[in-house]
Amino acid sequence: MIVDEDEDTEDQTKSSVLSRQSKSVSPSTATATPSSLAAVYSSSEFPIQMGEADWSHLPPEYQQGLSFFVENLNHFNYCIPLDSDGFFTKILPNLATRHEPLLNALVGFSAYHITLRNPQGKLQDFLQYYNKSVTQLLGLFKRREKPNVATLLTILQLATIEEYFGDWVNLMGHQKAAFEIITSIFTPQTVMQTPVGRMCLSWYARFDNFVALMGGFPTDLPREWFQAMLDFYQSGITSNPDELHWKIDAWSARLRLISYDMSILFARGSRGQISQEDFVKEHEHLNQQLIEWKEKRDPALQDPKYLIKDFPPAETLDPDDFVNPYTVGILYDFPLFDVTVLCAEWNSIMIMHKCQSSGMRPDQLFADLNRHAYRTCQYFETLEFWPSTPRGVLVLIQACIAIAALFCPQDARHHMWFRRKFALLETMGYIHPLPLRTKMAELFREPSCVNWWLPNEEGFSPVLQEIRNFADERNAAAVTAQQESVREVRHIFAKMSLMDDANAPSSSSPDSASRPSVDSSSSKR
Repeated sequence: MIVDEDEDTEDQTKSSVLSRQSKSVSPSTATATPSSLAAVYSSSEFPIQMGEADWSHLPPEYQQGLSFFVENLNHFNYCIPLDSDGFFTKILPNLATRHEPLLNALVGFSAYHITLRNPQGKLQDFLQYYNKSVTQLLGLFKRREKPNVATLLTILQLATIEEYFGDWVNLMGHQKAAFEIITSIFTPQTVMQTPVGRMCLSWYARFDNFVALMGGFPTDLPREWFQAMLDFYQSGITSNPDELHWKIDAWSARLRLISYDMSILFARGSRGQISQEDFVKEHEHLNQQLIEWKEKRDPALQDPKYLIKDFPPAETLDPDDFVNPYTVGILYDFPLFDVTVLCAEWNSIMIMHKCQSSGMRPDQLFADLNRHAYRTCQYFETLEFWPSTPRGVLVLIQACIAIAALFCPQDARHHMWFRRKFALLETMGYIHPLPLRTKMAELFREPSCVNWWLPNEEGFSPVLQEIRNFADERNAAAVTAQQESVREVRHIFAKMSLMDDANAPSSSSPDSASRPSVDSSSSKR
């Protein structure tokens, strides 16, 4: 790991970002460091070599939090599709025992999920750890301690908690701070050399790409970082041609690189930095890359022997369900399960990409968007119903569903399907911010969705209501125009006018037009 000296101005920038963030945090009732933790953090240097994780010396509540984390949470809960190094189940808990701000952030995330499962759970049950982590992190910057990889991981963990709160304003503040640190302690050449570096990049890049695509502006991280990720995994394929995980990681890295190029193109287009003719040309080039990414993937990543073919009879489905989750051709068993998740992401990325198309008639464009939206919903429900789906997967593809809702037929049947999925995701702790709920309520023509997705507050537990109120309070803070663009996904909602222009056939039910028995990619095998 390469660590450069930090400029004073950088420290001040990071500190000010975090100071602004901390103002919206409710005061903690327990900010003192437990005496039993003091001896653990005697060194200011973060250890590089670590043995087996051991937290038996920690207070019982911390032991419980870490144990719950290892047993119940994984990379999917972080909206990260792959974790070939076992970072979240092995490395991160180990690192947390050696850095108190990270420990409190991690235990806070764990306590958040424990609280959601407890009918008598209270906000303070997890908020105390979150507040401690923020306070301790601010203390590091005030003491002008050099940020290291533990500082970076703490910031990324806090940003993940804020994403669950629907708190995009504070998340973007932490994203900016993380950018300053990751580019000061790593280079594109060094970041891929260790499992910790690789996940730091994947974790940060996920926020960077997602915020950029949702907000319609460029990523902060230069392209060479994404290229370095792809190059690393491609070299792994060369050295280990028979190991499947290298191929899956490289395939995923290529999708991240295409997503980066998309964000740059969209930002240039919105800022008038590219001619209409060149925009259309580059947009079509990226469209072709996206299609080839899925249809021309390595044969090992589309091996039909791993397709799940044994489904319950279709008669068992709810008659109001507009998708068929039991379609053969989209769900792969392990070791190709990750292919299913990445294909689900691909469909939503295609929607994001086609939203920016200017070379198609509105009715044709909406029909195309409708097809991808239907497939996205199909992936979601297939993964929801499959008994072997790992925990957290639905949270990972939650953004796919929110985007798909805009381009499915706008009738009561479809609206209720989406409302049930949004409610399900919030019971898992993923809170939708008030501006998004407001826009969805308008889309569904149901004002009560601003308060809760389902009639009679079905599934809206007291602890979830308390969390939602807390999240809404945080989101009420004044924001910049850029933050508002992300929070409201404005450039996507702007495309809603397509539905007014599209004719009836383009918005007809996808039951017949969009229900092929086999996924388009598998039919080409």
